Amino acid sequence: RFQGRPPMRHILSDGVIIVLSLFVSLFLRLGAVRMPEYLLAGLMFVPITLAVRLLCMYCFGCYRVIWRYTSIADGVQLAKAVGLSTVLLLAFSFLTPENVAVLPRSVYFIDAVLALLALMAVRLGRRISHEGQSSRQIRTGRRTLIYGAGNNGRLLANRFRSDAGLGTHLVGFIDDDIEKQRSLIAGVPVLGTLDQLREMLAKENITQLIVAIPNLSGSVLMEIVAATRPFNIQPRMMTQLAIGKKTVETYREIQVSDLLNRAPKSVDLEPVKEMVQGKRVLITGAGGSIGSELARQIMTHEPGRLMLLDHSEFNLYEIDQELRIAAQDTQRVVPLLIDCKDKDSLSMAMREFAPEIVFHAAAYKHVHLVEGNPYSSILNNVYGTQVLLDCCEEVGVERFVLISTDKAVNPAGIMGATKRICELLTTIKALRTGKQYCSTRFGNVLGSSGSLIPLLQKQIQEGGPVTVTHPDVTRFFMLIPEAVSLVLKAATISRPGDISVLKMGDPVKIVDVARSLIALCGKTEEEIPIMFTGLRPGEKMFEELYIRGDELTTEHPDILTLPNGDSPLQPTGGEIENVLSSMERMVQAAKKGSKEALFELNELVKSKYLAAGLNKATSESGSNVLKVPFRHNN
Repeated sequence: RFQGRPPMRHILSDGVIIVLSLFVSLFLRLGAVRMPEYLLAGLMFVPITLAVRLLCMYCFGCYRVIWRYTSIADGVQLAKAVGLSTVLLLAFSFLTPENVAVLPRSVYFIDAVLALLALMAVRLGRRISHEGQSSRQIRTGRRTLIYGAGNNGRLLANRFRSDAGLGTHLVGFIDDDIEKQRSLIAGVPVLGTLDQLREMLAKENITQLIVAIPNLSGSVLMEIVAATRPFNIQPRMMTQLAIGKKTVETYREIQVSDLLNRAPKSVDLEPVKEMVQGKRVLITGAGGSIGSELARQIMTHEPGRLMLLDHSEFNLYEIDQELRIAAQDTQRVVPLLIDCKDKDSLSMAMREFAPEIVFHAAAYKHVHLVEGNPYSSILNNVYGTQVLLDCCEEVGVERFVLISTDKAVNPAGIMGATKRICELLTTIKALRTGKQYCSTRFGNVLGSSGSLIPLLQKQIQEGGPVTVTHPDVTRFFMLIPEAVSLVLKAATISRPGDISVLKMGDPVKIVDVARSLIALCGKTEEEIPIMFTGLRPGEKMFEELYIRGDELTTEHPDILTLPNGDSPLQPTGGEIENVLSSMERMVQAAKKGSKEALFELNELVKSKYLAAGLNKATSESGSNVLKVPFRHNN
């Protein structure tokens, strides 16, 4: 592999080494007495030796290397060049006429060893000189600790040592592996464990901490943030940047998704591909956070046609453009600007495109907005789902997946109650048709529009205060891509009428997240105070994912199932008709703006929280419109 013109000083240096190596080899082989006999042969051999060795080094890329960054890999290439050139010189010696003086052939082997050692030594000397200069500059840089003395930490340490421009003085490592304590990694000591982090920060006067452990759990990362907060240190995460075919170790600011990270579990998506490939798929709410990620992931499994339905023109335009550009196929993606409550338009579209699989992600989901607008929320969430289910039955949809929420469990407000009814409607339709109609329930996802985390970040950017409802309030969190991949996996596992429940890990205290975000922004709680406002209407102190606690496990550890939608409904009997009649009364009352809709809602979900709030609100308001939203306080 050839390259541009090599530096002349490198060629001159190597030329001198090659010539000297040849004569030193003669001296070592023949001694001072016999060496003059072969001196002429040696002088005659100098030009060919120079030409062959330098050409081989050039071809092996030895002159593309910057000497101050010489590595083991570069040494291997140099050894290959010297080895090949030695073979060629030996071959030349056999072709030399007998009347021409030749060198003893053992000289070639001695010369190869000496030349390789000398050529490598001069390169290493340049590197050592550079690192010595860098070391003196580095000692004035930011005093840094690396958490994680594994392979990533070693790579980062080498980067700091070789690049003085980073201005980083690496003081040591922190690692929880007892066997690594007091050892040296890349010449840098392991100073202690995470429990000793505060002590080391103070003792070593640390100004920077970098986490070099991939996929570190959010709880450990929060512990690190808490430990660095008193020292006004913003921890950073190691990452790698791809530059061409190479990667460079660097670091970035910690993001909220890192704080709420949990150990990833692999998801076998082959059944998902078998389910989706070549099929006609419809996604409602396709412009939203969950709907758009569903569209992206489903598109990777090559559906025959992907219908994107949303009643927001802008959101639909965004995801439609994104997928059209990615797929480079204008026919496969079909945008549908339709409201699920518009039965005629929806039915027309369903008959025209005949979807085989439907993912229903469209819903009003923001708790305080739903509480303030109960009737429109009932119509959108419940009536819209009923219309969609009827259309699915009409065109023979084989698989229907409702995107539900943890707030559907013992609902404390209207949003959760409406989603619980949607679950019941889905189970009823499954019982009646015998087809794969199911629901998937999970908690909060990071990055969804209008969610908690962006609000906290905005409040910090504006100088505070940060508002949290209660010191003890907790929530489940999951990254959107992970949640969607589990939704797709659950769709391949569920039986008709089931509710799949995604394990969300451990609940997280919102106040701890707020404190970590403040620290990550380089602020203190004195600068950005936290204000507790009390639980809002429809909110709980904690969310529940389960109703009975006896959910069944499945083939994936993060997916549980509630058979038959956790309801006593049967295909025969009057329970289904009673539910549908009550729901119809609720929808008609909601269309009129009558509070009877709320009583029917409570009758359907039978939540003690909802009943308590409804009784209180009714006693305080005599009108048909609920003036005082109900609230649950633990």
